[in-house]
Amino acid sequence: MITRHNYLSLLLFATAGIATTASASGILREQTTTSYLATAGAGQAADIGASAAFNNPAGLAYLTRPEIEGNLLLIEDSFHFYDKGSNGTNDDFDSRRKNTDYGVGLSGGGSFFYGQPLAEGWGIGFALTSPAGGATDFGDNWAGSNFIESIEVMIAVAQVAVGYQISPQWSVGLSAGASYMSWELDLAPFPQASENLDLDDTKLAWALGLMYRPGENTRIGLRYVAGVDHEVTGPAIIETQMGNTEYRASQAFNLADLVTLSLDQQLSPNLTLLADIEWANWSEMKESRIIHEEGPTVVVPRDWKDAWGAAVGLAYKVSPTLALKIGVNYDESAVSTNNHKIDPPLDRTIAYSAGVDWALNDSTEFTLGYQYLDFGDIEVNQSIEGFNPITATPFSQQVIGESEAHVHIVSLGINKKF
Repeated sequence: MITRHNYLSLLLFATAGIATTASASGILREQTTTSYLATAGAGQAADIGASAAFNNPAGLAYLTRPEIEGNLLLIEDSFHFYDKGSNGTNDDFDSRRKNTDYGVGLSGGGSFFYGQPLAEGWGIGFALTSPAGGATDFGDNWAGSNFIESIEVMIAVAQVAVGYQISPQWSVGLSAGASYMSWELDLAPFPQASENLDLDDTKLAWALGLMYRPGENTRIGLRYVAGVDHEVTGPAIIETQMGNTEYRASQAFNLADLVTLSLDQQLSPNLTLLADIEWANWSEMKESRIIHEEGPTVVVPRDWKDAWGAAVGLAYKVSPTLALKIGVNYDESAVSTNNHKIDPPLDRTIAYSAGVDWALNDSTEFTLGYQYLDFGDIEVNQSIEGFNPITATPFSQQVIGESEAHVHIVSLGINKKF
């Protein structure tokens, strides 16, 4: 007779190395939440508007009147897996060997920022945004269903920020608030079984900012975002022919420390150069670890590496009320080639952006931006030796193929000064 405890132990043996997604495919870049989407993020840490509450709190010190900024996003993903010889011992495995579209289609998002001057040299702001997240849906009839069927990850941040102008050239800033993470995974841990994990967590998030303005036409911003160690917890439900089993589970996620250096340089009365360089401390992602209340801890090595990124953009003022923007960004992969897995199916990232700013009057401005994200192609060769506790038989599965991922984003924003 299989007791609940023994059943769970067998299940965990089957799922070891499967339900350990470190991040969802389709992770969105943080500038997609602000007007800097149109420049691929270039210049974001040199921000002196309401969105400086998120991009660099030191920029709030230069606000001259209250302002708000809101952004709406429309996101369309295109994720594909091309099977190149997957194999397994499941009875219906041959029917699962096929090319698979695993995107979720259209989705949306948004952000809100507020900033205002306080006493002389001081500024304060508020940010509500989702700087990262994504989802995929492979379905329950593909070659890697024992690894993953669908996943959805979201990170949302609400924080208060303050900036102080030390001198006409220098300012500093601090932001602090809450980071909320939700993580939901569906998979088939062994043949004729399904599992759902629905976990979440809230932790403190904070960032520091520094800004230098050597002249009227130059801003240099430096921002440090502290990594957040989330430990998402919640229920996990397993459905089999024997019935349903529910237990508690948790998983730790080490989100990277970020350091961003940005330049906003006005080259002429109508042309501005924007640039970024960013470092992400992903080497802290050593492993994925799932802890179960009635079973062993499942650990899968990740061995990610620190990653660098760079962006450059231009803003050209066609008229007093109309400006055009373009930008490109390159981020190297935090996952080495020999560590590529289905989760996440991402390589280096290249972002191409364009947009337009239109000023209705001296207090209201609209921004329309477009960004194309190319996450690259990766070769996947991931295998599992599992055990079916219902039939008391082992099973094996190997997913071999190529994965590619692309995302289109359209952003509409409004900035209102009072």
